[in-house]
Amino acid sequence: MKRTLSVLLAAGAAAAGLMAMPGTANAAGGCKTMSAPGGGSAYVCKHYYSQGGGLYYGDFSVSGASSSVYAQINYDGNVQTVTSRGGSTSGGFSDVAKFHVRVCNSGCSPWY
Repeated sequence: MKRTLSVLLAAGAAAAGLMAMPGTANAAGGCKTMSAPGGGSAYVCKHYYSQGGGLYYGDFSVSGASSSVYAQINYDGNVQTVTSRGGSTSGGFSDVAKFHVRVCNSGCSPWY
């Protein structure tokens, strides 16, 4: 099974745009402001589409992070830190069964 994950780091505090994804299938997911346990927050979006066979493709973005907050992603159990503190990012994924995002500082929020 081939997994694809692309993360584009966006410099500065400007909101990162979402990647356009092919297809017309109904998207699941959405956007929300997530709070980190030690204070601060970030605006997180994720959208995903079924590829069939229990696999998904989609996109995500993290923007507006407080100076103490960074973001992590989890795709099929592989956890990666995708922003520095106060950073923004956007990216895409495909061929994954599960994809989640969380925000952290002194601890981490629940996965979204």
